[in-house]
Amino acid sequence: MSLRSMSLIVAALLVVSAVPAGAQENLGDLVAQYGYDWMIGKWAAAGNDGTPIEFEYKWILDKHAVSVNAKIGDFKYHGMMMFMPSREEIIQIGADNMGATWNGTWTEDYDGAVNRNERVEPDGTTQTMDMVYIKVDNNSFKVKHYAVESGGYRASQARSEITFKRQKPAAAKKDAELDGTWIGTAGGGYGEWTFTISGGKVEVKGPDGEYYSGTVTLNTKTKPKQVSFKINKCSLTAYVGETALGLYKLDGDKLTIAASEPGSMYRPYGLESGGDAMIFSLARK
Repeated sequence: MSLRSMSLIVAALLVVSAVPAGAQENLGDLVAQYGYDWMIGKWAAAGNDGTPIEFEYKWILDKHAVSVNAKIGDFKYHGMMMFMPSREEIIQIGADNMGATWNGTWTEDYDGAVNRNERVEPDGTTQTMDMVYIKVDNNSFKVKHYAVESGGYRASQARSEITFKRQKPAAAKKDAELDGTWIGTAGGGYGEWTFTISGGKVEVKGPDGEYYSGTVTLNTKTKPKQVSFKINKCSLTAYVGETALGLYKLDGDKLTIAASEPGSMYRPYGLESGGDAMIFSLARK
C-alpha cells in the first residue's frame, strides 16, 4: 500500500463529528446537537487496492472525548478526539506504529463534516489533507479525500472516495466461572453476604437490608484475576452508577473477593485483608 493511500485511509478513520463549536463544553452534547452521534461504533471499508480497513469510535471520559482505534493490515493507529472550550475547537490527536503523529481540527461545510488533518513523519516532513464526510444513511457514509495546496486552499477535485459500512458489534463473551449463588462473610465483622451471578449480571445482599445489583465483568488473564461490579441499583444511592474494582480467587467451591469502595479509581493490590478493600470469603451454595 502506498503512503498516500495509507494516509487517506487513516485520515478517514479519525472523524466522529465536525461541528461549529458553541458554548457547550461537552463533546457528547455537540455531537448530538449537530447530528453526528450516529458515527459512534465499528466501521469497515476496503482501500483502493482492496486492503480491508477496521476501526472503532468509542466514547470515553463521560463523553468528553472519543477513543479511535484503527487497523489496516499491519498498520495500527490510536487517537483521541476532544473539544477545547478555550479555543472553541474540536481537535484530534493520535499516533501510528510507523512513528508518525497526527493533528487535526474539525469544521462543517455544505457537504458534511470536514477534517483538515496533518500527518507528521518521523523525519519531520508533513502531509496535509482535507477529508469530507458525507452521510448516506445511518449505516454508511462516504469520505472524499482532497489535497491541500500551498496557502491552505483545498484542491478543486477529490483524489479519491471511500464508502464505509457499519459493522454489527460482536456479542459480548461472558465468562461464566463465577455463575451461581455464593454465601459467606465479609472481613471486619460486616455480617453475612449473598452474591448471585448469572450471565454477566450480579445481585448482592448484605446485612441490615443492604443490597446491590448491576453487571459484572471478569478479566481472567491477570494474576490475580480481576472483577468489576457496575452498580445500577443500590440501597446506598451514592453508589448508583459507580463501579467497584476488585480481585478474586476461585478454589473449587470457595471464592475470595477483594473489592474497593464503589467509585474508587484504585483496584486492591492483593486478596489479603487490610487497607480500604472489603474482603469477602464465600462458598458456592
